[in-house]
Amino acid sequence: MSTPRDAAASVRTDRFFSYWLGWVSLGEFAGFLVPMAAESLIITAGLDDLPGAGLLVVSGLGEGAVLGAAMSWRFSRRLPALNRRRFALLSALGGAMAWALGMMPVVTVEAWAGWPVPLVVIAGIVLGIALLASIGVLQWIELRRHLVAAWAWVLATAAAWCAGLGAFFAIAPPLWNEGQTLPLVLAIGALGAAAMAITMAAITGWAAVALLRRTRANTVSGAW
Repeated sequence: MSTPRDAAASVRTDRFFSYWLGWVSLGEFAGFLVPMAAESLIITAGLDDLPGAGLLVVSGLGEGAVLGAAMSWRFSRRLPALNRRRFALLSALGGAMAWALGMMPVVTVEAWAGWPVPLVVIAGIVLGIALLASIGVLQWIELRRHLVAAWAWVLATAAAWCAGLGAFFAIAPPLWNEGQTLPLVLAIGALGAAAMAITMAAITGWAAVALLRRTRANTVSGAW
């Protein structure tokens, strides 16, 4: 039988998830505008692969910082001791790392183009896993100080980015066509980015609630 305390805790949990979904979605969408702006500059300036990739890696710092700021703000509502500045900085580094890993096949294509297909597949899988886990691993460095089983955050964020990127690629690339104006290209990209942001925020929000509940339960029982 539920108690008034259980009901109040449920309301707080629902509220936390709702705020997380809204603010983290907004944070990722706003952060993704940085690499979108970088991509538009690459297109209009006609930059080659290497300088273009470098610009996108730098833009990943901005994307990660904005996302990390949104996440750390929501986390700090339940984890007052969380170092928000460190969390945002680690998220920025994770964002840059993710873009660097994503651009690596593009700038090194001449090196691996002649590899056997099985080796290319294995390398792609390893690279993909590293890319999906990059932000979560960097954020874990700070979260492990505050959450029980913080390692699960790495798995949750990897799943969130896998689903989020899936949503983006399911929407944007099919709508992009040659000859489109730059504003239309950017609008389609923004639509895909919104789907990606909401998907990612929903999954990480669920994970954040689960980890906060576990941490609170362990704290109350004195097990942590």
